[in-house]
Amino acid sequence: MHSLRSHNIFFLLWCIILFIPVSSRAADGSFHRDGVELYYRTAGSGTPVIFLSGGPGIDVDYMMAVAEYLPESYQRVFFEQRGTGRSQLSSLTPANMTLQIVVDDLEALRIHLKLERLFLIGHSWGGMLAMAYAGAYPERIDAMVLIGSGGPTVQFSEWFDDNIRARLRPEDLEAERYWSEAAKRGDDPKKTSVEIMRAIIPGYFFDRAKGLALAAELREGIFNPEVDALLTQDMHNSYDVRAGLQLLTRPVLIIQGHQDPIGGETAGEIHSLIKSSTLKYIRQAGHFPWLEQPDDFRRILTEFVDPLPKTRGK
Repeated sequence: MHSLRSHNIFFLLWCIILFIPVSSRAADGSFHRDGVELYYRTAGSGTPVIFLSGGPGIDVDYMMAVAEYLPESYQRVFFEQRGTGRSQLSSLTPANMTLQIVVDDLEALRIHLKLERLFLIGHSWGGMLAMAYAGAYPERIDAMVLIGSGGPTVQFSEWFDDNIRARLRPEDLEAERYWSEAAKRGDDPKKTSVEIMRAIIPGYFFDRAKGLALAAELREGIFNPEVDALLTQDMHNSYDVRAGLQLLTRPVLIIQGHQDPIGGETAGEIHSLIKSSTLKYIRQAGHFPWLEQPDDFRRILTEFVDPLPKTRGK
């Protein structure tokens, strides 16, 4: 739980989750890599789209809400990243939780699904994972959608936390302090991590009321702080995907809320690096634009995916 402070809270909370039960129509799947069983769920049929959740260390369940904005001609594949959901390890160490390893997990998923290329939709840290994969395997990208993504380096972290805190009220900051102290005392990490999330959620939203509503729906167990700490540490040493992004020629959509604390500069830098990208801003929206401006989010996503051939990735 030391990572709640020392590894910066912006990594912890890139993806605050409204728990959405798994659809009874979703089908389970798994594959093994290096002795670890990695899980995913699929729903629907058609062109596969891989959904990558934020964190690092956040369960993928909440991305089901994003998937509802895709046309029915796409199959949804919800990847339970290493250390999240059912994709658990007996122990997490700096040796088995690195950026390179989770990128290669995604490549192993592609091979398992027998896809020539991947259509990726990533939110927050999930967008960073998608970009890291694209940098390592540019020829394996079919299309990407990056929603409130972190940047091509960790430079955005210099202002992200400040932007969140500038929006918080004294009662929010006091609650965050209280539960951070509880974490240091060794209180239940599942309890303390979700309570810290509740405290600072409003800083991620344009509409505070919507942030508070989301906070009320949080459940314990949605976040693995060990994954966050280990990947954050590794990324501060190794994450820079700028060179790889300049090699991309496949279509990329960048969706950014104007009030996202990650900042428009971050989205602008990604757009400048990926020559085949389109950048769309959404007014009066923070880090979760589909929750604050669902109509605009649907329109932008639909305008991007509708022209794409329906046999992509095969």
